[in-house]
Amino acid sequence: MDLIALMGGTAQAIGKVPTMGDPTPRFCRPSAQSEDGFRYSVSPDIVFTLPDQPRGMASLAQVKLKKLQRDPSKGRLLIYLDEQELHRMNEAAMFYDVFFVIHVPELAATEGFSEWMWVNVDDLQEDRISLIKRRIQNKPTFLLPLDLFRPLSELKKRPLHAPSNTNAPPTDRRV
Repeated sequence: MDLIALMGGTAQAIGKVPTMGDPTPRFCRPSAQSEDGFRYSVSPDIVFTLPDQPRGMASLAQVKLKKLQRDPSKGRLLIYLDEQELHRMNEAAMFYDVFFVIHVPELAATEGFSEWMWVNVDDLQEDRISLIKRRIQNKPTFLLPLDLFRPLSELKKRPLHAPSNTNAPPTDRRV
């Protein structure tokens, strides 16, 4: 959250839902499978805004402290991502821009990397990348190559999607 503020943005932790006994942060979303028409899902850790975005446009981030893994056969640097955690981020990514942010302190001294790195959860979809799946400590886990991630400072450089709920005339008139 401090680094987002230093980039000119704002960030806040997402808290628990007061009416639920479970302290896990949640967001409520539409669901055709539910009798009530909505369902609660686990929230990512923080909501944040960055400079030069439309007011009210916020993104979510799941933030994890990770240990660096090395792939001895290919010499790649990897991190582990629990399959269940990816599923939770995908649920939120149906409604928000969601970023998987990792903090790997040992990367501070590694050329070309940063100790704070991110990847857009949309970029972890099967139609965009082949995920390497293993069982680590008896849990289905993905091995993510570190070169998928970018330094946190580059978060401001990502392209923004045009808002879909605006009364402004279209900017692209090639209809």
